[in-house]
Amino acid sequence: MLSPLLFDIHFPQGPLSLWVQAIWSAQIPMDQQGVTRRLVADAGSGILFNLGVPVLIDQQAFQDPVMFQPTNQHAHLIHLPSGTDLVGVRFQPGMGRLFQTKLAKQQDMTDSLEESEFIQSLLMQLKDGTSIQKRIDLLEKSFNQRTASMTDSHDPVLKAVELLQQSSRVDLLDALPLSQRQIERQFQRRLSMSPKYFQRLRRVRAVLLALKNEENHGRLAELAIEYGFSDQAHMTRECQLIAGITPKRYINRKLLT
Repeated sequence: MLSPLLFDIHFPQGPLSLWVQAIWSAQIPMDQQGVTRRLVADAGSGILFNLGVPVLIDQQAFQDPVMFQPTNQHAHLIHLPSGTDLVGVRFQPGMGRLFQTKLAKQQDMTDSLEESEFIQSLLMQLKDGTSIQKRIDLLEKSFNQRTASMTDSHDPVLKAVELLQQSSRVDLLDALPLSQRQIERQFQRRLSMSPKYFQRLRRVRAVLLALKNEENHGRLAELAIEYGFSDQAHMTRECQLIAGITPKRYINRKLLT
């Protein structure tokens, strides 16, 4: 049975990719049944533009036209009813809060990010009824222009995130020109989590992404070692704790859909 969800996603390239990992659109026609999806934690944050009916996130209704999604540290369930029309920008880990800070300085903001001139202008343009591709192009162009003057190639959090995504070894952070205490403080300020928790979260996400490939369904023990867990039981506990689902249950759900 085909899903009624109409989903499009774009992954920016070039300088914008340092800030934004994805720009996406999700729609469900009014004559189709709603769907529920699990959002696996990715340590990222985002901006959600709601151009349709209210949606449910962990059983709570979201009906505001704009919402800033804080750093995602645990899995969430989102229910998209008939008439859903969402467009979103997903920031790289640690970059959403930095974007808010820098935008506030540029626009001398006193209100929240959602009420900023930049975001409200985008909302009005998105409401004009343009196609999905034009919406994605609009967001990519606008955020590309806005972040061009914000980028700092020496950002210590960005460097730390890159290192932790390349390896399971936290000691690689010793190569950064910051003390462990400074790195911890920067992570807590920007991601609301420690480097070690960030690494745990990304490992779990990597496993679940790998399990989307049916060829990996029979090699759980190998995946555990491959992604830095001590054994399969350790991987199972971490997936249950952080994603709210074990690898075996995740596989069974994938086979049923």
